[in-house]
Amino acid sequence: MHINPDNFLETPEGRVVTPGRNRLAWQQCHAALEKALATASGEKHLFVLVGPQGAGKTTWARALLARLPDAIVFDAILVKRTERAPLLRAARKHGARTTAVLFETTLEACIARNAGRPSDQVVPERAIRNVHAALERPSLEEGFGELVVVAGQEGHDPRA
Repeated sequence: MHINPDNFLETPEGRVVTPGRNRLAWQQCHAALEKALATASGEKHLFVLVGPQGAGKTTWARALLARLPDAIVFDAILVKRTERAPLLRAARKHGARTTAVLFETTLEACIARNAGRPSDQVVPERAIRNVHAALERPSLEEGFGELVVVAGQEGHDPRA
């Protein structure tokens, strides 16, 4: 399952972001995660993607889910440990394995990819710069069972 706040911001006219819609999208993501973990059969494995907008997270998520369709992927910037903590708590509650996937994509590559997006999906450059600068690197000490680093600009699936 691919969980991404952007999916909850889509409308027939394109992506619409307001503070209220954004808050609701995050609530829907957390509810979707809880449901996915509660109803998953077999081994539960949560992948938490961490990186700025345009880093390649969604492309990586799609590639992973093509290979591991039962995986649960939470695809968002998740720049702070405090933002990731509820995801780790939910995974522990349901006995899921956890993998943090850190995207070490250059700021320049993120900005270039963002510029190539459809107009309703373009993020202000300042937001990308802020996220890139504020990112708190995930760690095993934070509670993840595994840490994968996706380096460079391609965002390849290291499990391929």
